[in-house]
Formats: sequence, structure tokens, C-alpha cells
Amino acid sequence: MVISIEALDFAYQAGSTKHTVLHDINLDFAAGQLTAIVGQTGSGKSTLVQQLNALLLPTAGQVRVRDWVITAKSKEKHLTPIRKTVGMVFQFPESQLFAPTVLEDVAYGPKNFGQSSADATAAAKKALQAVHLPEDYWAQSPFNLSGGQMRRVALAGVLAADPAILVFDEPTAGLDPEGQADFLNLLKELKAAGKTIILISHQMDQVLAVADQVVVMKDGTVAAHESTAALFARDSAWFAEHALALPSVVAFTKKLVQAGYHFDQQPKTAAELAAALTAQVDWQLAKALLAEQGAGGGVQ
Repeated sequence: MVISIEALDFAYQAGSTKHTVLHDINLDFAAGQLTAIVGQTGSGKSTLVQQLNALLLPTAGQVRVRDWVITAKSKEKHLTPIRKTVGMVFQFPESQLFAPTVLEDVAYGPKNFGQSSADATAAAKKALQAVHLPEDYWAQSPFNLSGGQMRRVALAGVLAADPAILVFDEPTAGLDPEGQADFLNLLKELKAAGKTIILISHQMDQVLAVADQVVVMKDGTVAAHESTAALFARDSAWFAEHALALPSVVAFTKKLVQAGYHFDQQPKTAAELAAALTAQVDWQLAKALLAEQGAGGGVQ
């Protein structure tokens, strides 16, 4: 496992007041997979992912990232290799852009990790190509770009340091449907390139479309950690209990199953559902025609 969390607790301490946010978290994240973390607001999702590169330190327990271990006693000077390995992309990351040009902004990360100016620029160019931002934009101010383009620049700034693990906190928030679809395609490309991806999302249709595994958080604990297929095979009552919406495709598929249809696997998109449903409707029609032919004296 590329990340292992063992018996992790986290609490905020303000004077004599202690507020526990995470309790007894035990999780493993496999290399090369895309894991979604879901749960209602206040369930501990964002606090959890901030433990993964030591933006927050555990109150108890530990986080192991490859060969490094993060505990309550971890020292700041020992955390640089972890933060280079685990890249964080927060909500509205474009708000962190600051440099005069796109290229300078993206090159800042690798420079901060000790690369020479020439190497950092080369890494920035490679990252901008990975997020499909045309070279015409590289010398422009990032603040002249569209919202979706600015978000690509922000992602490139994280990619330029070449982290093996990428953590996204609601990366499509505020984007229009086209921008959301483009960003999800980027996630798929990054996974295909070998990155391990952890994604916080409240949009369950997106989780169904891209995730291999899903972690469900509830009241600071792990309510479920299983494959996407296993999670969405649960009944609707379980989702209601955990204040989660079913993806629209899953909800409709469950109604069709109740009506007598059968699906070998859960369709992930409306197009997949339509194709599977069409095949079943065609088969039901064929059986009815065959039965009619048989009743009339056999199949001609």
C-alpha cells in the first residue's frame, strides 16, 4: 500500500476545550488507484486528507506514506519529502495563483523543492503539457485566463513537482458542466499515467464515473471502504442513513431491477444504461415474437 493509516485520531485543542474530528481511522490506499472520499459536511473528509502530507499531524496513531511515518511527534524539517510525494489540490486552487506569468507560477513548486531554475522551467513546461494548456498561454498572466484554464494552471503547479500521489478536495467545484467533464478526463489521464489519486467529492455521479474505491466518512469515522461496485450495490436505505445521494444512473437502475430487469454490472453512465436496457428490451421483444410464432404453429 502506498499510504496506510493506523488507529488515527485527530482533535483540535483550544485552551481547555478539545474537539475530536477523527476517531480510530484505519485505511489503506493502493498505488495506482483512484479512491473517492465521500460523506456529509462535517464528517471529517478534509481533515482526513490534510493528514496525508502532514498539513495536520495526528493526535494519536500514524500515517505511513511509502517509507515515511507521520505521527504527533513529527518534526517540520523531516516533512519535505512527504510533501513532495503527496501533492494537494484544494478547492478553488486558482485562488493560490500569484506569479506574473503562467510559466513562472507553475515553476514555483519545483524551485521550492530545490530544483534549479532551468530544471524547474522544464518541469513546468511538461506539467502544462500534461494539463493540455496550449503554449500560447504560458507567457500570459494566469489572471487573464478562464476559470477552467486557471484551475489547469493550479494543477500544473502541483504536477510540476512530480508527486506520486495526488489529493483533490472538490476539484470541480464552481466549474460549468463542460469544465467538470474536462477535469474528470484529466483525472483519468493522470491515473493512466500511474498516479495514485485521492478525491473528495460530494457529486456521486462523478464518484461512480471515475473511482475504483470509495471511503464513506460519517461523524469522524470510516463507515465503509470498498469498491465502487460494492458500495453502489447497497440498498437505498443505507445511502439515506448516511445522508448520501445515489448517482442518478444507479437510482434509475435500481428501479429497473425492481421492475424485473437484470444487469450483470452497474452501468456508470446514461449511455451505458441505455445500451444495456435496449439490449434487454430487444430480447424481451424477440421472446414475445418467438412465443407468438410458436403459438401460431411454429417458428418460420
